[in-house]
Amino acid sequence: MKKTAFTLAAAAVLLTGCTNPFQKEDKTAPEATAPPATTQEQTTEPATAAKKQIFFRMGEDENTEPFLTSDHITNCSMEIVPNESGQSDYVVDIFFDDEGKDIFAKATAEAAANGGIISTWYNEYLISRATVAEAITNGSAVISGTDMREASKITGWIYECIQKPETTANEGE
Repeated sequence: MKKTAFTLAAAAVLLTGCTNPFQKEDKTAPEATAPPATTQEQTTEPATAAKKQIFFRMGEDENTEPFLTSDHITNCSMEIVPNESGQSDYVVDIFFDDEGKDIFAKATAEAAANGGIISTWYNEYLISRATVAEAITNGSAVISGTDMREASKITGWIYECIQKPETTANEGE
């Protein structure tokens, strides 16, 4: 128990940037460092992170142009659904805005007519693929066949990509 407590204390000291109390101090003068560059001296633009997106594509090819993106997703959720064997299935529900509903309905009608596959991507990562049997016209999509961990991860990725409305400081009071 004492060893674990000591290990945790040592880790906390190292992670917080405190000095090691067991290390002998070096009495030499610290090295001189140059002052940080001012904004006028900086010559390169700061890098910005790429926008995270959900993409819906016909087929499974990453290079296929997406027919729908997360710009048209209004909400998502993870749902626990009981199955015939008494176990729980975990699904991800995705809800589209009106324009997304129309785009998705047309794409699923085309895929159903051709026995096609629609794939869902988080940036360059394939989340799911489904063979479409009929047009989906209700303005939502469902990702099924996942366990709890996978469903929660996918829901988090999708939610991260949804355009959330601006809120004011007094909203909700």
